[in-house]
Amino acid sequence: MGNRFKLTALLLVAFITVARAQVHYQKADSISLSLFNLAEWQQLIDFGNESINNGEDFSLLRLRLGYASFVRQNYGAALNHYEKILQVDNKNQIAIYYSYLCNLYLNRIEDASYLVSKLDANIIEGEPVKPFKIISAGAEAGGKFTNIYERGNSFFSRAFLETRLNYKLNLSTSFTYFNQPVREDNIEQPGYYARINYQPFRKINFIGAYHYMRSNFRRRIYQNNAALLGLRYADSGSDLQADFILSQIGDEKTRQYNLKFTRYISGNLDFYSTTKVSVIDVLSNNNLVLQQIFGVKPIRNLWVEGMVTLGNQYNYAEADALYIYNGFDKTKFKAGGNCYFLLKQHLLLDLNYTFERKSDNIFRFNYLQHSINGGITWNF
Repeated sequence: MGNRFKLTALLLVAFITVARAQVHYQKADSISLSLFNLAEWQQLIDFGNESINNGEDFSLLRLRLGYASFVRQNYGAALNHYEKILQVDNKNQIAIYYSYLCNLYLNRIEDASYLVSKLDANIIEGEPVKPFKIISAGAEAGGKFTNIYERGNSFFSRAFLETRLNYKLNLSTSFTYFNQPVREDNIEQPGYYARINYQPFRKINFIGAYHYMRSNFRRRIYQNNAALLGLRYADSGSDLQADFILSQIGDEKTRQYNLKFTRYISGNLDFYSTTKVSVIDVLSNNNLVLQQIFGVKPIRNLWVEGMVTLGNQYNYAEADALYIYNGFDKTKFKAGGNCYFLLKQHLLLDLNYTFERKSDNIFRFNYLQHSINGGITWNF
């Protein structure tokens, strides 16, 4: 008799608990649906976050919150909601489609391409999407100007092409040329660069890059090489990348270890930051280099970045080994800014200014260098 009474009481408590949870679910579902239909996006976000904190968390609520955050252009928050849905239903087409758009608007091209392969119809905005695509093409050029006789003004140019080979594999290629007079000699350095990004899983990217530079100086020819291997993890509101670069620059072998963290502070590209920490092992010395970038979007179609780099940047490689500071002078300090302007839907213009404090590697004299660089990119 006692056991039967305990079982009845337990079932009664369970029934009341389930009934109460059902009432709370119906209330959260009804109110969130009403706010969604009224397009009260901020109220929906506030109510939905409060409901989740109180334990009312279900897919329909996440879908509504994801769309509300997407409309408010908080793509990081939207991705967080869609990620919760994909954890329990990895084929949810709505979550996949809007996750694609969020990654695209965060300029994470590889992550967006991967998600296209998960759509049943591979159709975006009524247009069929094919695995192979030319993503962008463009060119940049600029000069570096010094304040001493011993170092002449230099010139740099680059032409580049970025393609999607399939939904999980992207290839970037560049042809570069650098020229600088040094005393009565002249440095010429043509180069080729290739970068592969492979994404086998959502959020995880494997990166490989190779940079070749042929340089001549004082009647000698150097075959310079650099190779990069890296891993990038793309979370809803941030990116974390770790990579290793092995290079042979002239007669010197350099190892560079990098850790880079990008945070979309406002959930979009209106305000973001990138912090990079590098350890460079060259000539039996370990140099620590710190780089900080902040970017803002002050007006429509315009982005401005400020950048500072501290540390001994000898044989230093940037942008996945795309730019390698190959020279017998050491850069001690670097600061500057970038400006990007989207002239039309497909045409992006950029302008860069960089100030450098440098030191001659032999005679130890210091000098300043100013760089101005401009570029144009056509996005297909």
